[in-house]
Amino acid sequence: MRHKVTIVGLVLVLALSSLSFKCDGNSSDPVRKSARAADTIAGSITEMIKVKRQLAQQQKIAPDEELALTNALLKANTADKAFVDAIKKIKGTPAPSDKSNLATLFSAVSAAVNDIDAGVLGVKNPDSKSKLTTILNTIKASLGIISSFVQSA
Repeated sequence: MRHKVTIVGLVLVLALSSLSFKCDGNSSDPVRKSARAADTIAGSITEMIKVKRQLAQQQKIAPDEELALTNALLKANTADKAFVDAIKKIKGTPAPSDKSNLATLFSAVSAAVNDIDAGVLGVKNPDSKSKLTTILNTIKASLGIISSFVQSA
């Protein structure tokens, strides 16, 4: 029971923190919004890794399901870090070369999140799948924010 309360609490914290980037004082700056959304993705990936490990220790996901998720999460984490690094280097309005680079990096993040989605869909235990899907939905919401910036940039 304690693990369920912990997981629910962590998911709630993640959900609320994902909304926090919408409420900062500089909400009109699309670069800053995207950077915060990318940071939220990083936090969500970290949380999903923790939840996945707990589920594996409790034998609520199979070893092959865990391996698929581990590989997808590693790929997403690496892609998101590259995007975060690139977007944090931008000061002011992005130059055309910055826009092109961010679009390429965002494409890699999106592809990696699709791999996570496939990994979550492969989880057979409905309770485990639900917990992982909740975190995945936070990641997808952040992707939407970044997507609107990258497409307009």
